[in-house]
Amino acid sequence: MIYLTDENEIKNIILDLIETDILWLDTEVADYATKKPRLSLIQVLAYPENLDGSRTYMLDVLDKPDLIDFFIQNIMINESIKKVFHNANYDLKLLGKITAKNVFCTLEFSRKFPYHLLPVKSHSLKTLTEYLTNFKDLNKEEQGGDWSIRPLQKSQLEYAKMDCVYLAQIYNKLIELEDKVNRNFEHNNLDVLSKRYKEIEEKWLLLDSEINYLKEKIKATMIDEGIKENDYFKLTSSQRTTIKSDLQELVKLINNKKINIDFSITLTKAIQEQLGDNLDSLKTDVETKIYYSLKESEPLS
Repeated sequence: MIYLTDENEIKNIILDLIETDILWLDTEVADYATKKPRLSLIQVLAYPENLDGSRTYMLDVLDKPDLIDFFIQNIMINESIKKVFHNANYDLKLLGKITAKNVFCTLEFSRKFPYHLLPVKSHSLKTLTEYLTNFKDLNKEEQGGDWSIRPLQKSQLEYAKMDCVYLAQIYNKLIELEDKVNRNFEHNNLDVLSKRYKEIEEKWLLLDSEINYLKEKIKATMIDEGIKENDYFKLTSSQRTTIKSDLQELVKLINNKKINIDFSITLTKAIQEQLGDNLDSLKTDVETKIYYSLKESEPLS
């Protein structure tokens, strides 16, 4: 790892990074749970093939606003450099905000994949790394550590240097996954899509039926036994109150009390039939929508 505290050394590294096409970045924040968080470290990796964090630059910028601004001006707003973050919105709050250009977020990108292509229930850096790469059992204890202390502990630096490594690895895996999807379903070929659907339809129907059956049984059992939560499920409840009124009574009240109510109501088919020709005397807004549904073709014989 390359841990830098000297301002001139940090500026020289930043200037060297200007020529890089893509950077993998992370930050550590002091006082992150307060109203005045402070940027503590900026971690930068320019070498995605590095797997031990030895080439991760860790720039100590705690209470150095001029140095942070120097990084923003030379890296963050530089459109020629792709900046890869995980949960970029969090990092950008202290690192350029809306002025940042060419930012790629692996968190948002991973969420675009449906579950059957990326079967993870969490899209955290830890979960994606452990699923997509050979890095397993990641230790994230230092994530909530105190990044305002100086000198930083060795364990903090060891933790900080690796997040960019994990980030580069999951970025490449996600790009590979996108390419694979595009190749397998190139041009949205209808025959290919339909054939795949028929291949898995029966399996899906069986699983979907069993899952729904189990959920209803589990819910009923938890209600009967007064169990709010176990190792697998949490039972929640909500109450909704609906107030209904006869339309004629409402109209009478509005007229008698001179209440000014200005809103439109949906004229259902039943109401339209009751209004008959009187509908033509009403000022109405007509909205037409087209809804599509997919049904399986009936066999010819």
